[in-house]
Amino acid sequence: MKHALLLALLTSCGLSPSSHLADPNDPIDPAGPAPEAPPLVAAGPYQVTSRIDLTVEAVLPAQLEAAVVTLRALSTNPAHALLEAADEAGVPAIGTLQAALPGPLEDRLEGWINDEIAGVQIDGVPVTVYAGRIAALADTALTHVAVDSELTIQGATARHRLTALDLTPAGVPVVLAVGTLAGDLLAQDTTAVSGRRGALALGEQHFGLDYGEYVWQGIDAASGGIRNRLGTAINCPAVAHRVAGKCALGVCVGHEAELTAICDGGLDAIVDLAHDRVAEFRLEVLHLAGGHATLVDDDRDGIADRIADGTWQAELDLGQGLRHTPATFTGALAAR
Repeated sequence: MKHALLLALLTSCGLSPSSHLADPNDPIDPAGPAPEAPPLVAAGPYQVTSRIDLTVEAVLPAQLEAAVVTLRALSTNPAHALLEAADEAGVPAIGTLQAALPGPLEDRLEGWINDEIAGVQIDGVPVTVYAGRIAALADTALTHVAVDSELTIQGATARHRLTALDLTPAGVPVVLAVGTLAGDLLAQDTTAVSGRRGALALGEQHFGLDYGEYVWQGIDAASGGIRNRLGTAINCPAVAHRVAGKCALGVCVGHEAELTAICDGGLDAIVDLAHDRVAEFRLEVLHLAGGHATLVDDDRDGIADRIADGTWQAELDLGQGLRHTPATFTGALAAR
């Protein structure tokens, strides 16, 4: 009877026999409930790397081939490349030699020069292979590049400044500081909005860069000086001396001085033309219509330590008008 009465009282008070009643001996958390984490924001300078792939939409295959055509010619038929380049460059010795050599000797001249160059090596490979590798490097470096920059975010604004070109993605282990050439437009002010769940949105930006000139400088540096290495390996005076002694039908080539001038002048023209055509790839406009990324807070202090999974809405103009190009970016908070 007493148990039934107690059960009725508990039920009438909205409780059940299994309800938990406060125990004065239960522990109390003196700190109270855990505070909410601060909102995640980007603040301060971030070292950013943007990877840009210049697809056929932005760079036409014919443009690339024109840029390295002389180096490719040197890699396939060096004698013809040297004679043709010297002729187009107006080396006077070409006319002198052509006027002096009888037909049978002139017809065999390229073969004799090629025979002399065939045994020449640079870094353990024939000079023709070396020239082909330089042409391939130029092809790749003009279409794959990483751009290093500094992105300083303060509240809802940001200043973005390009600092270097990294040619490593193209297989050229060189990082070139930018800003040394006239006409570079390297800094832009834009907007920066930190959203929910670590989202970062960056506003519109425009840059300009003598891209091709930097690419050539990088390839030249990585190759140890293209003209110097070709000249040292081929050794024009030695080639001229040996070819001058070649004879056919009782007549010898001679004209050692002219052959030396043609060889040296041809090498100058081949390398100079490749340089000039690569340098024509000026990045007139790198237009970043916007960027989106994810902020990562490694130490949970509310300030993003890293920028991950960034994607630029990018297009660029290499003299063919604005063309879309894929571009991604990542970043890390600079050391304070």
